[in-house]
Amino acid sequence: MKGLEISKAFWEECGRPVIEERFPELMGLIAVGLVGAGSECYGYDDDISRDHDFEHGFCIYLPDEERVSRRQEFLLGRAYESLPKEYMGLRRSLFNPAGGNRHGVFRTAEVYRGMTGLPGKPEGWRDFLRVPDEALAEAINGEVFYDGLGEFSAIREAWSNPPRDVVLKKLCGYLIRMSQTGEYNYVRCLKRGDEASAQLAAAEFVRASVSAWGWIHNRPSPYYKWCLRSLGDYGDAAGLEKLLRDILTGRTANGDRGALVNDACGMILAAVRETFPECAGAQDLQRAAMMLNDRIGDGVLRNMGPLAAIG
Repeated sequence: MKGLEISKAFWEECGRPVIEERFPELMGLIAVGLVGAGSECYGYDDDISRDHDFEHGFCIYLPDEERVSRRQEFLLGRAYESLPKEYMGLRRSLFNPAGGNRHGVFRTAEVYRGMTGLPGKPEGWRDFLRVPDEALAEAINGEVFYDGLGEFSAIREAWSNPPRDVVLKKLCGYLIRMSQTGEYNYVRCLKRGDEASAQLAAAEFVRASVSAWGWIHNRPSPYYKWCLRSLGDYGDAAGLEKLLRDILTGRTANGDRGALVNDACGMILAAVRETFPECAGAQDLQRAAMMLNDRIGDGVLRNMGPLAAIG
Protein backbone atom coordinates (compact mmCIF):
# COMPACT_ATOMS: atom_id res chain seq x y z
CA MET A 1 0.00 0.00 0.00
CA LYS A 2 1.26 3.47 -0.89
CA GLY A 3 2.14 5.96 1.82
CA LEU A 4 -0.70 8.31 0.91
CA GLU A 5 -3.22 5.47 1.25
CA ILE A 6 -1.72 4.51 4.62
CA SER A 7 -1.95 8.11 5.77
CA LYS A 8 -5.61 8.38 4.80
CA ALA A 9 -6.47 5.05 6.44
CA PHE A 10 -4.64 6.08 9.63
CA TRP A 11 -6.69 9.28 9.76
CA GLU A 12 -10.01 7.54 9.17
CA GLU A 13 -9.39 4.60 11.51
CA CYS A 14 -7.38 6.17 14.30
CA GLY A 15 -7.29 9.94 14.02
CA ARG A 16 -10.79 10.96 13.11
CA PRO A 17 -12.55 9.09 15.95
CA VAL A 18 -10.26 10.75 18.52
CA ILE A 19 -10.72 14.26 17.13
CA GLU A 20 -14.48 13.89 16.76
CA GLU A 21 -14.82 12.63 20.33
CA ARG A 22 -12.44 15.03 22.07
CA PHE A 23 -12.67 18.13 19.86
CA PRO A 24 -16.11 18.14 18.20
CA GLU A 25 -16.17 21.95 18.21
CA LEU A 26 -13.06 22.01 15.98
CA MET A 27 -14.19 19.64 13.26
CA GLY A 28 -15.67 22.52 11.28
CA LEU A 29 -12.41 24.47 11.48
CA ILE A 30 -9.65 21.99 10.71
CA ALA A 31 -8.37 20.39 7.54
CA VAL A 32 -6.57 17.04 7.38
CA GLY A 33 -4.35 15.62 4.68
CA LEU A 34 -0.81 15.07 3.50
CA VAL A 35 0.93 17.48 1.13
CA GLY A 36 4.45 18.76 0.61
CA ALA A 37 7.85 17.07 0.74
CA GLY A 38 8.25 13.32 0.55
CA SER A 39 7.82 10.77 -2.21
CA GLU A 40 4.55 9.56 -0.65
CA CYS A 41 2.96 12.96 -1.31
CA TYR A 42 3.46 12.37 -5.03
CA GLY A 43 2.54 8.69 -4.91
CA TYR A 44 6.10 7.83 -5.98
CA ASP A 45 7.16 5.91 -2.86
CA ASP A 46 8.40 2.34 -3.11
CA ASP A 47 10.22 -0.18 -0.91
CA ILE A 48 13.41 1.88 -1.01
CA SER A 49 11.50 4.94 0.23
CA ARG A 50 11.01 3.22 3.57
CA ASP A 51 14.67 3.35 4.55
CA HIS A 52 14.33 6.86 6.04
CA ASP A 53 11.73 9.45 7.08
CA PHE A 54 8.88 7.07 6.24
CA GLU A 55 6.13 6.47 8.77
CA HIS A 56 2.37 6.45 9.13
CA GLY A 57 0.91 9.84 9.85
CA PHE A 58 -1.12 12.78 8.62
CA CYS A 59 -1.29 16.54 9.09
CA ILE A 60 -3.94 18.59 10.85
CA TYR A 61 -4.07 22.10 9.41
CA LEU A 62 -5.41 24.95 11.56
CA PRO A 63 -6.64 28.45 10.70
CA ASP A 64 -5.49 31.58 12.59
CA GLU A 65 -5.33 31.87 16.39
CA GLU A 66 -8.57 33.87 16.55
CA ARG A 67 -10.45 30.75 15.49
CA VAL A 68 -8.24 28.03 16.99
CA SER A 69 -6.26 29.17 20.02
CA ARG A 70 -2.72 28.19 20.94
CA ARG A 71 -4.15 26.18 23.81
CA GLN A 72 -6.36 24.21 21.43
CA GLU A 73 -3.40 23.74 19.11
CA PHE A 74 -1.38 22.33 22.00
CA LEU A 75 -4.16 19.94 23.01
CA LEU A 76 -4.60 18.75 19.43
CA GLY A 77 -0.87 18.09 19.30
CA ARG A 78 -1.07 16.03 22.49
CA ALA A 79 -3.99 14.08 21.03
CA TYR A 80 -2.03 13.41 17.86
CA GLU A 81 0.93 12.13 19.86
CA SER A 82 -1.38 9.72 21.69
CA LEU A 83 -2.30 7.92 18.45
CA PRO A 84 -0.84 4.43 17.87
CA LYS A 85 2.92 4.41 17.38
CA GLU A 86 2.65 1.35 15.14
CA TYR A 87 0.32 0.94 12.19
CA MET A 88 0.36 -1.39 9.18
CA GLY A 89 3.86 -2.54 9.99
CA LEU A 90 5.24 0.99 10.31
CA ARG A 91 6.54 2.62 13.47
CA ARG A 92 6.70 6.33 14.22
CA SER A 93 10.18 7.69 14.79
CA LEU A 94 11.09 9.13 18.19
CA PHE A 95 13.16 11.80 16.48
CA ASN A 96 12.32 14.47 13.93
CA PRO A 97 13.64 13.66 10.43
CA ALA A 98 16.37 15.78 8.91
CA GLY A 99 13.86 17.88 6.95
CA GLY A 100 11.69 18.53 10.00
CA ASN A 101 8.54 16.84 11.21
CA ARG A 102 6.18 16.09 8.31
CA HIS A 103 3.20 14.93 10.38
CA GLY A 104 1.23 16.45 13.23
CA VAL A 105 -0.49 19.79 13.84
CA PHE A 106 0.37 22.85 11.75
CA ARG A 107 -1.01 26.30 10.97
CA THR A 108 -2.29 26.57 7.40
CA ALA A 109 -0.61 29.95 6.92
CA GLU A 110 2.80 28.63 7.97
CA VAL A 111 2.50 25.54 5.78
CA TYR A 112 1.88 27.63 2.66
CA ARG A 113 4.42 30.26 3.70
CA GLY A 114 7.04 27.53 3.91
CA MET A 115 6.29 26.29 0.41
CA THR A 116 5.37 29.46 -1.49
CA GLY A 117 6.56 32.36 0.67
CA LEU A 118 2.96 33.49 1.12
CA PRO A 119 0.50 32.56 3.90
CA GLY A 120 -2.45 32.22 1.56
CA LYS A 121 -3.66 32.61 -2.00
CA PRO A 122 -1.55 34.17 -4.77
CA GLU A 123 -2.80 37.56 -5.89
CA GLY A 124 -1.39 37.66 -9.41
CA TRP A 125 1.33 36.53 -11.79
CA ARG A 126 4.11 38.11 -9.71
CA ASP A 127 3.37 35.75 -6.84
CA PHE A 128 3.65 32.72 -9.12
CA LEU A 129 6.96 33.90 -10.56
CA ARG A 130 8.49 34.11 -7.08
CA VAL A 131 7.91 30.39 -6.44
CA PRO A 132 10.22 27.77 -8.01
CA ASP A 133 8.38 25.04 -9.90
CA GLU A 134 9.45 22.33 -7.46
CA ALA A 135 8.06 24.31 -4.50
CA LEU A 136 4.81 24.97 -6.36
CA ALA A 137 4.55 21.24 -7.11
CA GLU A 138 4.84 20.49 -3.38
CA ALA A 139 2.14 23.02 -2.56
CA ILE A 140 -0.43 21.26 -4.71
CA ASN A 141 0.53 17.58 -4.45
CA GLY A 142 -0.77 14.92 -2.07
CA GLU A 143 -4.37 14.85 -0.93
CA VAL A 144 -6.71 16.64 1.45
CA PHE A 145 -8.72 13.99 3.30
CA TYR A 146 -11.05 16.34 5.14
CA ASP A 147 -11.64 20.10 5.21
CA GLY A 148 -14.35 21.36 7.51
CA LEU A 149 -13.65 25.04 6.90
CA GLY A 150 -12.61 24.83 3.26
CA GLU A 151 -9.84 27.40 3.72
CA PHE A 152 -6.90 25.06 3.17
CA SER A 153 -8.46 23.62 0.01
CA ALA A 154 -9.28 27.09 -1.34
CA ILE A 155 -5.65 28.18 -1.04
CA ARG A 156 -4.51 24.94 -2.62
CA GLU A 157 -6.94 25.40 -5.50
CA ALA A 158 -5.69 28.93 -6.13
CA TRP A 159 -2.08 27.75 -6.41
CA SER A 160 -3.22 24.89 -8.67
CA ASN A 161 -4.61 27.28 -11.28
CA PRO A 162 -1.98 29.79 -12.41
CA PRO A 163 -3.08 32.56 -14.80
CA ARG A 164 -2.69 31.75 -18.49
CA ASP A 165 -0.05 34.47 -18.77
CA VAL A 166 2.10 32.57 -16.25
CA VAL A 167 1.72 29.31 -18.17
CA LEU A 168 2.74 31.02 -21.41
CA LYS A 169 5.79 32.71 -19.85
CA LYS A 170 6.93 29.53 -18.10
CA LEU A 171 6.59 27.47 -21.26
CA CYS A 172 8.32 30.15 -23.30
CA GLY A 173 11.30 30.03 -20.95
CA TYR A 174 11.63 26.27 -20.92
CA LEU A 175 11.42 26.01 -24.71
CA ILE A 176 14.24 28.55 -25.01
CA ARG A 177 16.31 26.65 -22.45
CA MET A 178 15.73 23.39 -24.30
CA SER A 179 17.00 24.96 -27.49
CA GLN A 180 20.07 26.47 -25.81
CA THR A 181 21.12 23.42 -23.80
CA GLY A 182 20.09 20.65 -26.19
CA GLU A 183 20.02 21.73 -29.80
CA TYR A 184 23.03 24.03 -29.38
CA ASN A 185 25.33 23.31 -26.41
CA TYR A 186 24.88 19.53 -26.10
CA VAL A 187 25.67 18.94 -29.76
CA ARG A 188 28.67 21.29 -29.68
CA CYS A 189 30.09 19.59 -26.58
CA LEU A 190 29.82 16.21 -28.32
CA LYS A 191 31.64 17.56 -31.37
CA ARG A 192 34.44 18.81 -29.12
CA GLY A 193 34.69 15.43 -27.41
CA ASP A 194 33.91 17.04 -24.04
CA GLU A 195 31.81 14.26 -22.53
CA ALA A 196 31.60 15.79 -19.05
CA SER A 197 30.23 19.09 -20.32
CA ALA A 198 27.92 17.22 -22.68
CA GLN A 199 26.44 15.41 -19.67
CA LEU A 200 25.86 18.70 -17.88
CA ALA A 201 24.13 20.09 -20.96
CA ALA A 202 22.07 16.90 -21.30
CA ALA A 203 20.90 17.15 -17.69
CA GLU A 204 19.85 20.78 -18.18
CA PHE A 205 18.06 19.85 -21.41
CA VAL A 206 16.18 16.97 -19.80
CA ARG A 207 15.10 19.08 -16.84
CA ALA A 208 13.84 21.82 -19.16
CA SER A 209 12.05 19.25 -21.35
CA VAL A 210 10.19 17.74 -18.40
CA SER A 211 9.23 21.20 -17.18
CA ALA A 212 8.02 22.20 -20.65
CA TRP A 213 5.88 19.07 -20.85
CA GLY A 214 4.42 19.87 -17.46
CA TRP A 215 3.46 23.42 -18.40
CA ILE A 216 1.92 22.22 -21.67
CA HIS A 217 -0.45 20.44 -19.26
CA ASN A 218 -0.68 23.42 -16.84
CA ARG A 219 1.37 21.66 -14.15
CA PRO A 220 4.72 22.40 -12.48
CA SER A 221 7.26 19.59 -12.28
CA PRO A 222 8.84 18.31 -9.06
CA TYR A 223 12.51 18.64 -8.23
CA TYR A 224 15.20 16.73 -10.15
CA LYS A 225 14.91 13.43 -8.27
CA TRP A 226 11.32 12.95 -9.40
CA CYS A 227 11.14 14.94 -12.64
CA LEU A 228 11.48 11.96 -15.01
CA ARG A 229 9.18 9.87 -12.83
CA SER A 230 6.56 12.61 -13.07
CA LEU A 231 6.18 12.01 -16.81
CA GLY A 232 4.40 8.79 -15.89
CA ASP A 233 1.54 10.95 -14.61
CA TYR A 234 0.73 11.92 -18.20
CA GLY A 235 -0.87 9.32 -20.41
CA ASP A 236 0.91 10.59 -23.53
CA ALA A 237 4.51 10.91 -22.32
CA ALA A 238 5.91 7.35 -22.42
CA GLY A 239 7.82 7.97 -25.63
CA LEU A 240 9.26 11.23 -24.35
CA GLU A 241 10.37 9.67 -21.08
CA LYS A 242 12.27 6.94 -22.93
CA LEU A 243 13.98 9.50 -25.17
CA LEU A 244 15.06 11.62 -22.22
CA ARG A 245 16.38 8.63 -20.29
CA ASP A 246 18.34 7.54 -23.36
CA ILE A 247 19.82 11.03 -23.68
CA LEU A 248 21.07 10.90 -20.09
CA THR A 249 22.50 7.40 -20.42
CA GLY A 250 23.86 7.83 -23.95
CA ARG A 251 21.88 4.79 -25.08
CA THR A 252 21.34 4.95 -28.85
CA ALA A 253 21.07 2.33 -31.57
CA ASN A 254 23.16 4.11 -34.20
CA GLY A 255 25.47 6.24 -32.07
CA ASP A 256 23.81 9.52 -33.09
CA ARG A 257 23.10 11.04 -29.70
CA GLY A 258 22.23 14.40 -31.20
CA ALA A 259 19.35 12.73 -33.02
CA LEU A 260 17.79 11.82 -29.66
CA VAL A 261 17.71 15.50 -28.72
CA ASN A 262 16.14 16.39 -32.06
CA ASP A 263 13.48 13.71 -31.57
CA ALA A 264 12.64 15.00 -28.07
CA CYS A 265 12.43 18.57 -29.35
CA GLY A 266 10.18 17.44 -32.19
CA MET A 267 7.85 15.63 -29.80
CA ILE A 268 7.50 18.64 -27.52
CA LEU A 269 7.11 21.05 -30.45
CA ALA A 270 4.28 18.88 -31.79
CA ALA A 271 2.56 18.97 -28.39
CA VAL A 272 2.91 22.77 -28.24
CA ARG A 273 1.39 23.16 -31.69
CA GLU A 274 -1.52 20.91 -30.77
CA THR A 275 -2.22 22.58 -27.42
CA PHE A 276 -1.64 26.19 -28.50
CA PRO A 277 -3.17 26.86 -31.95
CA GLU A 278 -1.31 30.17 -32.13
CA CYS A 279 1.90 28.15 -32.54
CA ALA A 280 0.64 26.00 -35.41
CA GLY A 281 3.09 27.59 -37.83
CA ALA A 282 6.17 27.33 -35.61
CA GLN A 283 8.99 25.33 -37.19
CA ASP A 284 11.32 25.28 -34.18
CA LEU A 285 11.30 25.71 -30.41
CA GLN A 286 12.56 29.28 -30.35
CA ARG A 287 9.92 30.47 -32.78
CA ALA A 288 7.21 28.69 -30.78
CA ALA A 289 8.51 30.34 -27.60
CA MET A 290 8.28 33.81 -29.11
CA MET A 291 4.79 33.12 -30.43
CA LEU A 292 3.70 32.12 -26.92
CA ASN A 293 5.33 35.20 -25.41
CA ASP A 294 3.51 37.46 -27.89
CA ARG A 295 0.20 36.09 -26.59
CA ILE A 296 0.82 37.19 -22.99
CA GLY A 297 -1.81 39.76 -22.08
CA ASP A 298 0.02 41.64 -19.33
CA GLY A 299 2.42 44.06 -20.99
CA VAL A 300 4.91 44.07 -18.13
CA LEU A 301 5.21 40.28 -18.08
CA ARG A 302 5.26 40.06 -21.87
CA ASN A 303 8.16 42.49 -22.10
CA MET A 304 10.28 40.75 -19.49
CA GLY A 305 13.12 38.56 -20.73
CA PRO A 306 12.10 35.14 -22.13
CA LEU A 307 13.72 33.32 -19.19
CA ALA A 308 12.23 35.60 -16.52
CA ALA A 309 9.70 33.04 -15.26
CA ILE A 310 12.08 30.11 -14.86
CA GLY A 311 15.02 31.70 -13.00
